[in-house]
Amino acid sequence: MKENSSNSIHSSNTRIADLLFEAGLLKTVSRTGWETVRAPRESVAEHSFRTAMVGWVLAKMAGLSEQDEALLIKACLFHDLHETRIGDLHRLAKLYGSLDEKKCEKEQREGLPKEMEKDLERSLDSLSSRLRIFAYEADKIECAITAKEYLDAGYRTAKWIEHTEKESVKSPEGKALLKAVLSRDSSAWFMQDEKLDKNKRQ
Repeated sequence: MKENSSNSIHSSNTRIADLLFEAGLLKTVSRTGWETVRAPRESVAEHSFRTAMVGWVLAKMAGLSEQDEALLIKACLFHDLHETRIGDLHRLAKLYGSLDEKKCEKEQREGLPKEMEKDLERSLDSLSSRLRIFAYEADKIECAITAKEYLDAGYRTAKWIEHTEKESVKSPEGKALLKAVLSRDSSAWFMQDEKLDKNKRQ
């Protein structure tokens, strides 16, 4: 009995290690849409990280409970985990076929400790309608933030921003956040001359 228990723990820990290594592959998977306008490369890992941050901001703006906030952040963090196996397809590529993201996600969590497996499933498949909207909008807002950064640097990404404004973000919190992002120069946080001058004078 002890031997079976030990083997089960070893197997679960092995699956955890495998998942962590697999997640690292997102650092090498490119967000292909930006390539169509020759913008600098962005990895899926970079996108996922800031999407989780946007989800956190939306949770605070909406006054979500700590439980719902944590669930939303995890949903945002893991939303593109399947792309380790099937890659990132831009919207034109998706016209020619679709890949089974849900099957991929199910197989990714198989063999994990039960609580981890259930937690991943909850984060991706069992969100309330409100949290699902916020998770979707966080993804789109992060895309708009990146598009704004590229636009400020001279790349032709205005269409991404227009689509997000018109079609993708409907919640009051999402609209307010998107408005704040798009009205700000993306490098303003760094180019704060008043603070720099004040530090020089001290």
